Amino acid sequence: MIGQTGSVPPLLSVKGLRVEIGGHVAVRDVSLVVQPKSVHCLAGDSGSGKTLTSLAAVGLLPPSTTTSGLIQLSGVDEDLLTLDQMSWSSIRGRSIGYVGQNALGSLHPAFRVETQVVEAIRRHRSISRSEARSLAVEELAAVDLDDPERVARSRPAELSGGMCQRVALAMALCNRPSILIADEPTTALDDDTQNHILDLIRARIERDSLGVLLITHDRRVVEQIADEVTTIADGVSSPEPIEPAAKARTVRSANKRRPNNVKGAESVDDAVLQIDGVAKTYDRSRWRRQPPAPILRDVTISAGPGSTVGLVGRSGAGKTTLAQIIAGVLAPTEGSVHIGGRPITGPKRVGRVEKAGLVQYVFQDPFGSLNPRRSTVAQVAEPLIVGGQPAELARHRAIELLIEVGLTPAQIHRFPTTLSGGQCQRVGIARALIRRPRVVVLDEPLSALDRSIRAEILTILDDLQDSTGATYLLISHERPLIERQSDRIYEVADGAVRQR
Repeated sequence: MIGQTGSVPPLLSVKGLRVEIGGHVAVRDVSLVVQPKSVHCLAGDSGSGKTLTSLAAVGLLPPSTTTSGLIQLSGVDEDLLTLDQMSWSSIRGRSIGYVGQNALGSLHPAFRVETQVVEAIRRHRSISRSEARSLAVEELAAVDLDDPERVARSRPAELSGGMCQRVALAMALCNRPSILIADEPTTALDDDTQNHILDLIRARIERDSLGVLLITHDRRVVEQIADEVTTIADGVSSPEPIEPAAKARTVRSANKRRPNNVKGAESVDDAVLQIDGVAKTYDRSRWRRQPPAPILRDVTISAGPGSTVGLVGRSGAGKTTLAQIIAGVLAPTEGSVHIGGRPITGPKRVGRVEKAGLVQYVFQDPFGSLNPRRSTVAQVAEPLIVGGQPAELARHRAIELLIEVGLTPAQIHRFPTTLSGGQCQRVGIARALIRRPRVVVLDEPLSALDRSIRAEILTILDDLQDSTGATYLLISHERPLIERQSDRIYEVADGAVRQR
């Protein structure tokens, strides 16, 4: 633990914050103080108002939001809630570093990482581009990214979710802010990398007298790093410490895997999912005459009907790349993927509409996978409408399924920007399963969720698998989860996949 700072004036003070969005009061009364050289954790269940509180503190709430209360930052005379965007441009990124929950969405897909980090540095420092690039590579190395030079030259789509999360952290810290606001900064990372990131935050606290507001649902993170804890429930905060042990015991019991009689395909003929010799190499010669970057090599996996295949590995190992190939989002450099005997890859691959009935994807990023301009029920009904069902029947089935995955009747008509990460993930699961596909790819489906919600989502996934007979490909860096949920486990390391 990092010691308290006594009577030192706070870096950030939030008093009586109230946030109303879309006619719904999401944050009712939140108060907290962040001191220099300390970590203040804001903890609570999905939908409690954690993220909206952090967005209010960095001036990134949606335009339709109304707020009241007071947010004060050391060195700024005005209430942060009253600042216009011109005033925020000199504060955000310089005095306040911010890491959002949606790391991939915070990076521009068309520009290389180095371009984006250099821009963040030069926006607040009068240094040359070459100096800024050197600093950018140093920051990428500091957040545990292997081969930071290669990462700097890459585009976000070439990186895993965990790698994008670390890039976002590097961008938030590159200008030595006095306070870091980090919304779930470790959820997409394996345990080793998570510990490294927390150690990095500690080191920055000591070196720069940094104050940290850390939003998390992970009680282990709270125990490991917090100096102060504020819990939030139904938009109301409480400064009392929390006791995670009882809740953790409940979740472990709730997550116990029911016996599954199907243990994967016994032969190629039995397989619903068949992956043969898949390799993926990114050819980056058109960018800087760089050598090809091998991501996957000679991957062979089979899975039978109603089974769950687990894919485990460190962040950046290639898990998400393989998932996107299976879903037909990426084309493999070599090899083939068949689902129900139908080709997903290659020149004779199935069409888009037929593929949607064979394989669906639950994305690692629940926010970025949904259209912010369409209601949740419209997005869940869309796959059925595209498949030929009448709109009214599709909408009725979408409402039924959204309620089945745990949304309330009031929530199913909202837009994604008014939902929490856990609620968006439920929408993603409903959308993926509404057409009863043969295979469902679950890419870190629980990484953005608190432990009580995780238990509910796992139960929902189990029940839907029992009712639809779908085959799951479950991707995670959490080995206990993979071991508990999977009938067959494959480990990804350095681009190779082997059965455990």
